[in-house]
Amino acid sequence: MKLLWLAIAIGFAIGEVMTTTLTLIWFSIGAVIVMFLSSFIKNIFIQIIIFAVISTAMLIIATKKFVKEDKNYKYDTNLQAIINKRAIVKETIQKNKTGIVVLEGEEWTAVSINEEYIEKDEVVNIIKIEGVKLVVEKSK
Repeated sequence: MKLLWLAIAIGFAIGEVMTTTLTLIWFSIGAVIVMFLSSFIKNIFIQIIIFAVISTAMLIIATKKFVKEDKNYKYDTNLQAIINKRAIVKETIQKNKTGIVVLEGEEWTAVSINEEYIEKDEVVNIIKIEGVKLVVEKSK
């Protein structure tokens, strides 16, 4: 019986290596635990129940822990990474109208945060992103 549980543990471990989702590893650990318990518990039905309960419990506990830690992590997307960077005005930004700024070689539509007139070739700071437009202010 121990060899069967060892084979199951190895099968789940191989599956985990192929998926890298931290899902199947808990079933592999559960199989190893039941492999040791099979010395004391001879009934295969009880072994299967213990395997299912241990593996599922470890999966639920680990998933809740990882999700809780993940909620506190702020992901930086490419768009969030450009906030607070400087750009150069290519096309004048007029009051209540859009202009064009160049940021790291890319052209972006931009508006002024306080609706001020910003001339061509001035340096601006990127304050935030609204849709596909950068909201900028004159660099100080």
